[in-house]
Amino acid sequence: MAYYIKTHWIPFTACLTIIAFVALITGLSDTLGWRLSLYFLGLSAFLFLGLFAYDYYTKRHLYRFLSGHTNQLLPGDSSPVSQKIQVSFDHVRKKEEQQLLLQTKRQEQQITFMNLWVHQMKTPLSVLEMMAQNKQLTPSAVLTETQRLKNGLNIALNEARLSAGFQTDFVLKKLSLTHVVSSAINTQKTAFIQRNIYPAISIPEEMMIISDEKWLAFMIEQLLTNSLKYSYSEGKIDVTAIAHEETIQLTITDYGVGIPASDLPRVKRPFFTGENGRTFGEATGMGLYLVNQVAEGLDIQLQIDSIFGQGTTVTLVFPKIKQ
Repeated sequence: MAYYIKTHWIPFTACLTIIAFVALITGLSDTLGWRLSLYFLGLSAFLFLGLFAYDYYTKRHLYRFLSGHTNQLLPGDSSPVSQKIQVSFDHVRKKEEQQLLLQTKRQEQQITFMNLWVHQMKTPLSVLEMMAQNKQLTPSAVLTETQRLKNGLNIALNEARLSAGFQTDFVLKKLSLTHVVSSAINTQKTAFIQRNIYPAISIPEEMMIISDEKWLAFMIEQLLTNSLKYSYSEGKIDVTAIAHEETIQLTITDYGVGIPASDLPRVKRPFFTGENGRTFGEATGMGLYLVNQVAEGLDIQLQIDSIFGQGTTVTLVFPKIKQ
């Protein structure tokens, strides 16, 4: 009640002042006489008091909420204003609860990822330490282990960037698909040479797309890392691009171990390693998940097809640039 009076005393006082002024004018003019003017003043004041009382009654829960006496907006408030505020309040509260739940889930995901990542990074460090102790360090062995460290650091960095907000960290521009693919392959050249695997690139030089160069390079590098990891030595990896009427399709095909059919629907989930992850080890289960997150942010369709024992084909579908 106190909050209602505090917010309505000005219009209440203005109404009483107007009524008193009208009654005074009519009384002085001798048109109605003083007794009738006072009767008019009392009746008008009574009606206005009743109107304010009714307004307060229909909005009492709203004003109790606004004054801080309760955290429930209306358990039966019939005012249209209160109803609209209740709907808006419920929408905002639900949205905040969803954001809090999503933030909590992301934090838990980050903690789980970091635990797995730290454990995985121990392996190349332990290998380097053991080779150094046994005086078996060779340039080839050092490059192999440092490449594993680079790949792990790259995933951790991009996971952190995605968690911080993808929308604030990308720039769309016209890119040469050949240039982006060649740069991504060049970052993995040590692994290609050591595995004796040489990629076959078939992309027209004039093929252009619109995307973010940094994020697209990360996607292709991660897909190439997976292809190398699960390919046989002296195998083959094909990287091709085909332009269709509305889209451009970039495919990366390896002829390695493939993905079991039971695992294929789940490879985009966070921390899913599947049968190959358990067999080959050194998997956090975050690579394809991050690639899928970036693909959704850049409006790129990610398709994964595989036959266990024969290989895997990953396709990135880009919208074609309109002339």
